[in-house]
Amino acid sequence: MVSNYGYFEQFDERTARIYRFLEVLLLWSYKLTANTLRKFVKPPARILEIGPGTGRLANILSGYGYHVVGADVSLPMLRQARRFWRPDFVNAGSWALPITPGRFDAAIAMFTLHHWGDHALSIRNVYDSLRPNSVFIIVEADADKIGTLGSHSCSERCLANVLTPYFNADFIRSFPLIIAIGRKLK
Repeated sequence: MVSNYGYFEQFDERTARIYRFLEVLLLWSYKLTANTLRKFVKPPARILEIGPGTGRLANILSGYGYHVVGADVSLPMLRQARRFWRPDFVNAGSWALPITPGRFDAAIAMFTLHHWGDHALSIRNVYDSLRPNSVFIIVEADADKIGTLGSHSCSERCLANVLTPYFNADFIRSFPLIIAIGRKLK
């Protein structure tokens, strides 16, 4: 779909049901991401998840005691996510977050960065939503190790380009994933 903010993907009901099935296969990756976050931010911190999809990661994090807000542009995905009662979900895109600046202790984008339209505007919005000394964790399929998967992956270079100039970036690899840890500057 093309909007005033560029291209972005939006999912229909059928695709949302497919993703709900896929979350079972990807449960290990959600747990890995949750454990990565726990190394940097302790509950009851406020977490922004950009593109929570069917809500599995948001629910896991809520179970650990975090207050999670998930922002997703796709209403069908949000309908799937709302089966969980703990996280809060809002209909919004990364480029236009209806979030009070400085509200969150961390942000997460898991398997969504490759769907974003305008990276520069989106990263600025994430940066603005975070408190000082917070982290932004991005998880993607590791294009350096497994290829592009039809553009559904990111390389270390791609992630570094997206995160700067707002974040210092470190990378963790856990095949087949690459995890970028962006530490907020200032």
